[in-house]
Amino acid sequence: MLDLLQHASRQLDYFMDTQAGDRHGYRWRGRTPDHTLTSGLDDYPRARPPSTHELHVDLFAWVTFMLEVTTGLAAYTPVTNRTREQLLAAHVQRLDELHWSDAHKMYCDVTRQARADYDELEDDEGDADESVFVCHKGYVSLFPMLLGLVPRDSPKLGSILDMLEDPDELWSEYGIRSLSKSDALYGKGEDYWRGPIWININYLVLASLHKNYIDDGPHREQAERIYRGLRANLIRNVLGEYRQTRFFWEQYNPEDGHGQGTHPFTGWTSLIVLIMAEQYA
Repeated sequence: MLDLLQHASRQLDYFMDTQAGDRHGYRWRGRTPDHTLTSGLDDYPRARPPSTHELHVDLFAWVTFMLEVTTGLAAYTPVTNRTREQLLAAHVQRLDELHWSDAHKMYCDVTRQARADYDELEDDEGDADESVFVCHKGYVSLFPMLLGLVPRDSPKLGSILDMLEDPDELWSEYGIRSLSKSDALYGKGEDYWRGPIWININYLVLASLHKNYIDDGPHREQAERIYRGLRANLIRNVLGEYRQTRFFWEQYNPEDGHGQGTHPFTGWTSLIVLIMAEQYA
């Protein structure tokens, strides 16, 4: 267990050191105007233009989750590290402070932009720009919930569940869309992570609902309804497409459910077997 903790801690340290951003946040390196390849969600909409002042909510959630994992592992070893526990608590608090938008009722990326009312003769140079949210409803905005970082009694969870369940946003008969149907960039450009349904992220949605939210709390009925409906939709569509095409597919179309992308694809799409068995590691 100690060896596992050491390996996990090195991984955590790597991300905290190499992906550090402003204001004790985190920023994926390697951004281009249309891609954030290091995030794994290649063309998912981010701030335009790219900026070294961006802060990415999915990365912050991953780092917080890694802190949670290493803190949990340490409990099974002789190692005592109060600093790690304090850092985890600070990250959980900072996640909401940096990335939750009350106006949009969702978690968002952050960037800086020039102030429209800045007067270079009257205002200090340091006040020329301001922090703004970059909000695109979809997989990126879900990551704090996907990783179990949103308390089950939080009003924020209710807003996230509403977004998941809304057919004008993320819900479809075939799975959860990668980007909201109401987003201006839905289905545009490469359309890789701008609408298509990915089984790996849908698995994380189901796993988090099952482990964290359907048994207790004020949102448990809604969480269970989403869980049951989403699980049924995924199984029906993936198996239906397999029967019709004899393939598992990389992703699925959010409008009619047909398989698309690489095939045969028995990578993360094979998670449908664990979904059927309700096995969530």
